[in-house]
Amino acid sequence: MLKKKAARVALSNLNIISSMVYSTTEWDLQTLIDYYNNNQINLNPPYQRGDIWSAASKKRLIESIKSEYPLPIFFLYRTDTGVFDMVDGQQRTRTILGYAKGLFADTEKKTINETDRNFFFKQYKIAVCVITKAQEGEVEDFYFRVNKFGSKLNRPEILKAQFRNSVLQKLVESISDSPQFTSLNIFTTATLNRLSDLDFVGELLTLTKDGITDKKIAVDRFYEDANFTEHAAKDLEVKFYNVLDDVIRFNEIYEIEKTRYKQRNDFYTLFNFLLNNRELHKDTLDYFYQLLVVIDPDISPSQENCYAFQEYATNCVTQSNSKKAREERLRFFNEFLLNETSLIDLDDASESTMKDVLLFYGFQTDVLVSVEKFQVVNRDRLIEKTQRNYFDEVV
Repeated sequence: MLKKKAARVALSNLNIISSMVYSTTEWDLQTLIDYYNNNQINLNPPYQRGDIWSAASKKRLIESIKSEYPLPIFFLYRTDTGVFDMVDGQQRTRTILGYAKGLFADTEKKTINETDRNFFFKQYKIAVCVITKAQEGEVEDFYFRVNKFGSKLNRPEILKAQFRNSVLQKLVESISDSPQFTSLNIFTTATLNRLSDLDFVGELLTLTKDGITDKKIAVDRFYEDANFTEHAAKDLEVKFYNVLDDVIRFNEIYEIEKTRYKQRNDFYTLFNFLLNNRELHKDTLDYFYQLLVVIDPDISPSQENCYAFQEYATNCVTQSNSKKAREERLRFFNEFLLNETSLIDLDDASESTMKDVLLFYGFQTDVLVSVEKFQVVNRDRLIEKTQRNYFDEVV
């Protein structure tokens, strides 16, 4: 039996206040598994992350158990219903459950059926600290502290734990889980497990509220803004979804997940462009999107034949979250899509986004057509030139 003093030292080192009541004990792995199978352990309290361990990490944990190395203490919170919320130890528990079910083999390629089941289930002991009483928010604070100072959580996971009841975090989670946003399929399963979608929505909401800002400093300040009210959140939500409606319509024209614009920096720029041009007709925006899709394959940091494409792509990968890089990417969109003159001197040595694009595709200025008040590249001729007809109703 572990002494309570050891756990008290661990907690006091994290500055947990004395009102938290807890005790320590030992369980064998069968006890842990039985509690879970009897629905007495909740691995998914609101502040927790999902299953993120790699296969290699899981195998190494099983190897440690079989080598009889001690595991770090498991922290659980016994709720008023008697169910244990897993505060710290979720990834280890998921791994133990998976191995016990025969879902994967260990580092020696042995499954549970090929090992000492009695040792694995009954003899190996884990240290468990059960929190039985805590003030409101105290368990979440403990989770935040133990993971932050242990460098286990990434940024969005820390924010979720630290601000889980804030107006902004609730808005971020609502949008991230919405059918509109998830239908875009711009995140992989791995990045979803690390809450990258929440992180990105937070950036887009900050963009919607404050315009282009530098890196994530403004996002952090937004989270810390105690004056952000439910009313302000509703207004911001409406503005966000107005832009998202355009993106969803684009997705019906051609799936964004098939383009470079699913990438965070490109999507941020596309979202920013739409945010700044709410007065444009839907047909105009749809036309612009089709132009962006057609030029997509030619945009690259190594594109030496078109400086405008090369510069845009470089700003997507170099200091990409800086205010300057974000402004430069938006400038490319503006100069390519919001050009208002057909009087472009292709022999002029000065830099010009539209000139670079025309020369790259071998066009003259007669390729420009009027879309509202703008002079943009003729979509059909661009498609004909590139042989990239991705759209059902074009050409």
